[in-house]
Amino acid sequence: MTTRQALAQEIADAQRTISALTEEIAATRSYITANEQVLQSQPASLRAITEEGLAKARASLARKEAELRIAQQTLANAQRTLAKVEEIGRKQDEIRKLEQDQATINALLERARSELARLETELLTMTGLVAVPPFALVLSDGRTVPLPTDRAEMLIGCQDPADHIFPDIDLSPFDARSSGVSRRHALLRYAGGQWTITDLGSANGTFVNDAALTPQTPVALPDGAVVRLGAFVITFRSKAQSKTVRL
Repeated sequence: MTTRQALAQEIADAQRTISALTEEIAATRSYITANEQVLQSQPASLRAITEEGLAKARASLARKEAELRIAQQTLANAQRTLAKVEEIGRKQDEIRKLEQDQATINALLERARSELARLETELLTMTGLVAVPPFALVLSDGRTVPLPTDRAEMLIGCQDPADHIFPDIDLSPFDARSSGVSRRHALLRYAGGQWTITDLGSANGTFVNDAALTPQTPVALPDGAVVRLGAFVITFRSKAQSKTVRL
């Protein structure tokens, strides 16, 4: 039995108890009133018996009235508790609906970001040559991940073939997912002779030299910067020479 069912049962039981006690109290009061009226006209031999009956009835009335107050308090408490449980249930339903809406919005955001990246790449293609200096991500164990030099914008994350997410810099071979790297975690961009990194609303955040990035806000990325994607630490390092490529 759920909490709601148990409270509903408690309320029903209390209501039945109150109804029964109310009837019993009314009957007892009627008995007392009737016997009080005839008491003075009774002979002494009957008066003692009537007074004894009245004393018992008054004691019973006091007991039943106390029981009624307890039952009424029990009913009020159960009704307040049930109202709170139902309010919590409505709020939980509201949260579930918002979470579903959020999942839909996140999917739309991913699609829009992908389209934006495509459009920006097409724009760069239309505008001619772009000089992209060779850089690499140096892992904590010394291994390096060279950055592509055939594009000025690259997605960092962990691939998810099921959802057709294939980052330009896929860190899943380095077990980055277990360190909190999202599928679409951050965006590296080279423009105007400067590298920037943008957190794409990742679950576990992006940090540059221990400073947390605000999602969707590009931050300058200097040579030698220590970048943390969730708990996955890399160092942004320049390589030997730049390369001029056509996007």
